[in-house]
Amino acid sequence: MFERVVRRHRIKVIRRCLLRGAYCRRRGWYAEGERWARRAGEVAGQVDLTGHATLLVDLASLWHGLTRYPQAHEWARRAVESLASAPAGGGRDASLADALIRMGDIERRQARHTTAEAHLRRAFELVDEADRPRGAAVRLALGVLCKELGRYGEAETHYRGALACLERHEVDDPLARADVLHNLAGLAHARGDDDPAGEHHARAAIEIRRGVLGPRHDQVAADLAVLGAVLANQGRLAAAEEALSRALDIFVERLGADHYEVAVCQVNLAHLDDLQGRPEEAGRRYREALRVKHLALGPDHPEVERLSALLRARAGR
Repeated sequence: MFERVVRRHRIKVIRRCLLRGAYCRRRGWYAEGERWARRAGEVAGQVDLTGHATLLVDLASLWHGLTRYPQAHEWARRAVESLASAPAGGGRDASLADALIRMGDIERRQARHTTAEAHLRRAFELVDEADRPRGAAVRLALGVLCKELGRYGEAETHYRGALACLERHEVDDPLARADVLHNLAGLAHARGDDDPAGEHHARAAIEIRRGVLGPRHDQVAADLAVLGAVLANQGRLAAAEEALSRALDIFVERLGADHYEVAVCQVNLAHLDDLQGRPEEAGRRYREALRVKHLALGPDHPEVERLSALLRARAGR
């Protein structure tokens, strides 16, 4: 009897920590959000969560939203292992799909694309056709993966499918819509398009997120960054630099100077410096980006290797 009471109390503590952590994440209070995520993890390690695997999924999602991917992967893995033995069905399948989407996205970020796609395809098969928000999420994740692999036609199909899930079925989730618009803009950049649709999608995402999250949120910064990349494709270098500089300021403020997104902005700004005849400033930015990517991704990641090769080539000019 006593053990059951303790278990119920601990589960309530985990739920409370997750709610508070998610609130902090939405407000952009990352340090406080991490504190609640760590507390939830500590309590989760003290209790048998059989029948409550959704809490593991929620914890993985919180760490994922905080951009702490190793922690997110660990809790998603535990969730998958717990749910794999549960009876198949709507609730179990939806939670398992969520965990697999998190794992797929993290594997993609580590350039383990084959494993990432396997997770995401499995998640896609688990999602019920009537579950429009989750259907949009898995399509969006597959689209990002296909874009990185240069499968642009597939990526656009997944993005359009995600948008259809949200629009045609009246899903009231403006931030999910902003996610899709952001990625459509990113796809335009990856293709090298100067089509004004890319700029339109980026600006629409910015307006949505500013209205919901405020002007200094890191997701607004992400939209500004993709806007800058699209504007650079169009040859509008001054406007591109302004957007990327604003994004960089917000990322440093919200996420810290050693965050991966800071490095991405530095690379894009360095490219603009080169185009505008500022090679020394470009070199400084590339070196700083390499330092951050080395910390965030490890020395053997393809992005680190490519950036190292670029700097060696510059030094040999």
